[in-house]
Amino acid sequence: MDKNTVKAIVLAMMVMLLYPMLLKKFYPAAYQKQPAKTAVSQSAPAPLKAETALAASEGTALEKAGAPAVVFFENSFYKVEFSTLGGTITELSFLGEKDRQAFTKTDFFLGDPRESGIFGVSFLHENADLAETIFKMVRKGESVEFSYEMPGEYQLSKTYVFRENRPAIDLIVRIKNLSGREKHFPVTLNYGMSYEEGYQKKYGYYDAVVSSDKLQTKGLAGIKRKGFFFPEPTAWAGFIKKYFALLVKPDGKIIEGSARVDKKNLWGQMTLEPLTVPAGGEGERSFLIYAGPQRSGVLKSFGAGFEEVLSRGFFGLFKTGILTALKFFNRYTHNFGWALVLLTFLIKLLFAPLTHLSYASMKKMQTLAPKMKSIQEHHKKDPAKSQQEIMALYRRNKVNPMMGCLPMLIQIPVFMAMFKLLPEAIELHGAPFIGWIKDLSAPDHFMTLPFTVPFLGWTSLNILPILMAGSQVWYQRLMPAQPGSSPEQKSIMNIMPIFFGFICYNMPAGLTLYWTLQNVFSIIQQTFINRIVIVLHHEDQ
Repeated sequence: MDKNTVKAIVLAMMVMLLYPMLLKKFYPAAYQKQPAKTAVSQSAPAPLKAETALAASEGTALEKAGAPAVVFFENSFYKVEFSTLGGTITELSFLGEKDRQAFTKTDFFLGDPRESGIFGVSFLHENADLAETIFKMVRKGESVEFSYEMPGEYQLSKTYVFRENRPAIDLIVRIKNLSGREKHFPVTLNYGMSYEEGYQKKYGYYDAVVSSDKLQTKGLAGIKRKGFFFPEPTAWAGFIKKYFALLVKPDGKIIEGSARVDKKNLWGQMTLEPLTVPAGGEGERSFLIYAGPQRSGVLKSFGAGFEEVLSRGFFGLFKTGILTALKFFNRYTHNFGWALVLLTFLIKLLFAPLTHLSYASMKKMQTLAPKMKSIQEHHKKDPAKSQQEIMALYRRNKVNPMMGCLPMLIQIPVFMAMFKLLPEAIELHGAPFIGWIKDLSAPDHFMTLPFTVPFLGWTSLNILPILMAGSQVWYQRLMPAQPGSSPEQKSIMNIMPIFFGFICYNMPAGLTLYWTLQNVFSIIQQTFINRIVIVLHHEDQ
């Protein structure tokens, strides 16, 4: 390294060391720890369970009291625990789809029944902390109503209505103005989702999601670092995790919102446009709450744009298109594995003419390789002339050197869409194929190993990645060699299938099945292409 490089490194190290010291000196407030939240004593009395009060179809379950009570509600979609503290939900679990409970049930929120839960309502700049206020509760059939009154100011009621045909909740907030003047109520709603610390590493992801002009998302790690704020007008917001979504759409515009993370939960907050209520009058805000699986048909049925969570990302359109095709084929095969086989064959068939031209061009280039080498040797001292004659050689024989990359390029969007779709589509979660392949969204565990493979951490024998690597090796041996390829390049190409086999070893079975099928269909096609007799231009024969 020269002297300037050494000076730059030393200077950078000094800045890194001195910057925190200067920041601490001039901005001490940034280094002050926030006071920790007071923990609930383990000896605190258990909350009152009011299950008997809910046995009646209608009636007051609890009068205003000094301690919260929890009550339980259950229908065909949800198991819910309500708390009179803030009139909130302290437990929200989706019970799963019929005949697929093992793969489609989940816990959206698991809170402490002694603390305020999700869907608490407050008013911006309001002195009273409604999240810490005891509400009265009334059960009316499939709905639960909470109410609270601030004498001389307002009366607030919250009604949870559970839909019978879909996993959705309508939250209706009614405000009665008890004062003698017109008042404005900027309603704020909090929502949340519990998370498992190791869930991302084992299974998938947690994201905050917001829909304005376009869909915005931010992952759990990003929220932990910087939070998540959406100040512009927003239509709806929520949280998503692998296979599931908790989405909240109010009847008015969200003027500001945010998301944060604590040790157990993701928390979101949205504030709506102020609701103007005249003296003695009433106003209403309603919220559509969807808490269920990420099924495109169900999400789309609300007409709120919830289906955008499935088409997010660069390859979103390919992803939804592939899922639509798989569901179409599944109507006839009743097996997503065979639907994947048909879809792969269809994709191969659609691109077959283009792939055929590409492979034929590669084979023609291989035949022209000696002629190209002769031109390069003849014009060794004039590279421009050499390039000119090689391009003339290509034109005479109708060869496009870029065609060799085409088969790989046309497969990338489909492969990436498959890569995104298979771990996210709940339709494929738990979907079997044949034999040992019991779940297309998980690795194909053929058998459990009696040991753990050192360095790799493998605990099972997976067959599909081995078949994929083997078919890739076979396919590459049938492919014509690229002109001018060095021995090192050939060695790398021979190693790549094994490398991909290692990478895909613990990937979803559906993905490795798709890749293996692509290789098999390509081998069949290449076998026919290799039988083609190449006829060169008469000048080059």
